[in-house]
Amino acid sequence: MTLPLTGPPPPRWRLRDPYAHQHGIPRFPPVVAAVLAARGITTRQQAEAFYRPHLLPDHDPLLLPGMADAVRRVARALREGELIALYGDFDVDGVTSVAILHEGLAPLGARTRPYIPDRFTEGYGLNLGAIRALAAAGATLLITADCGISSVAEVAFANELGLDVIILDHHTVPDVLPDALAAVNPKRIDSPYPFDELAACGVAYRFLQVLYDHLAIPFDDTAFVDLAALGTVADVAPLIDENRRLVARGLEVMRAGNLRPGLAALARVSGVAPERFTAETLGFALGPRMNAAGRLAHANIALQLLLERDYRRAFDLASQLNALNRERQRQTEEATNLAEELLGPVDAPLLWVVTDRIAPGIVGLVASRLAERRNRPAIVLSRGPEESRASARSVPGFDIVAAIRAEKHLLVRHGGHRAAAGFTVRNEHLDELRERLTATAAARLGWEPPRRVIDIDAEAPLSALDGLEVKGLLRFEPTGHGNRKPVLLSRSVSLLQAKPVGAAGDHLRLTLRHGPVTWRGIAFRQAGADLDAELDIVYSLQHDISGQGVELEVLDIAPSALARPLERGTT
Repeated sequence: MTLPLTGPPPPRWRLRDPYAHQHGIPRFPPVVAAVLAARGITTRQQAEAFYRPHLLPDHDPLLLPGMADAVRRVARALREGELIALYGDFDVDGVTSVAILHEGLAPLGARTRPYIPDRFTEGYGLNLGAIRALAAAGATLLITADCGISSVAEVAFANELGLDVIILDHHTVPDVLPDALAAVNPKRIDSPYPFDELAACGVAYRFLQVLYDHLAIPFDDTAFVDLAALGTVADVAPLIDENRRLVARGLEVMRAGNLRPGLAALARVSGVAPERFTAETLGFALGPRMNAAGRLAHANIALQLLLERDYRRAFDLASQLNALNRERQRQTEEATNLAEELLGPVDAPLLWVVTDRIAPGIVGLVASRLAERRNRPAIVLSRGPEESRASARSVPGFDIVAAIRAEKHLLVRHGGHRAAAGFTVRNEHLDELRERLTATAAARLGWEPPRRVIDIDAEAPLSALDGLEVKGLLRFEPTGHGNRKPVLLSRSVSLLQAKPVGAAGDHLRLTLRHGPVTWRGIAFRQAGADLDAELDIVYSLQHDISGQGVELEVLDIAPSALARPLERGTT
């Protein structure tokens, strides 16, 4: 069953907590107080911890299951001079995890061999050929970072070759754990650790802390926390609790000028001054350039960049990444257009694209765009002669990795999170897999095309945003997944000017006024928006390109005459 697709309906506007204004902290700026209350922050003590992430609780990393065993085994490897293989994934989280481990173990006298698999010849996760090669090179201890938790057969093979295996991972844990010496993963069902959303780089960072403490050696976090912050943001881990503390600390270190040559060079080619780094910088400027290596070439380029001590060589590597990223953008645009053509004008509970014309390195990006545009879980597969490699992206309310794991009998390998997953499948199973996953999506999401929802923290006149309100709203940084920028609704705003901008002319540069104050704004991918002299706008605040001023990031627009309703209901 399919339904005609006539274009996405306008998003629903939903007030996050209709009673937030009643629970705001007394004598706080009213809009700030309402936004904080909508996020569950209703006391000065909670606000103090939120605005000062270093005050957040510092959880005991020894509560992570397997941590003590992992530390003892690595300490033994250090004493006996063993060769330690560091095996990571080819995305930013995996690369930063390997860099953290390599740089953290080196001062302890460790002999390490970093290894990042080739996306095109080896695929995601542990593989038997790489394990065999590392064992032949003399490794006796294998530490996986950002992979391994689903690698039952591969870990068993490593054990047969005499390799002890330590897994540092954060992906969804399968029913059966590999027979590793230690599997350190905050998502383990038996984990008493109070926070289960660490990225793999966060797990690696905590591992080093415990190891240094075990060896009675002072741990200088400035040497590694920048990498942990970068990997956490780039992997879209929620910026709450420990992750918020970690990213805030990493940004503090980077903005203070303690920038490794590789990141300094990457900042330069990205056109971003280090003193203006935000979580958005890490997620949208540095992260994509680093990921471009593993998508189009080899992630070793990104790893070399992070480990490079000479700025000139680092700049050459950063320039390579910048060029790869431009090519990645071009290929992604072309591949997304192709995927849209293959899907056609239909809407189904699950979007499914199989083609040999999309490279394995960008299928995840295409799936992400499709899921965002059509508000449906999307799976894009790069078809090979015998097997196809897939990336899946989901929407709120649908656990994509659980749906995929239920069909593991059809898969060669699989892994991921609730919102993003990947798998390899033999081509003879494609049709059956599509039918089964579509049925699962239909049962949980239904056949009717859903409308995207924008959750709004507070409704307030645009003229109500004075200096104190603006300062308080901007202090929600670091913002990202799990801690979005404050989202406001202002009605009856006068439109003074709207100008298409961008290479394709698909963005709008706006000039808006309410009362005596005029604001500049940018509305991304909304050049075709329905405009009128008076508008209702949904927006966040952001620093402008100079870094000195503040402008509106307009998320949605509607003519005031339409009186678009604001749904009310606690989310």
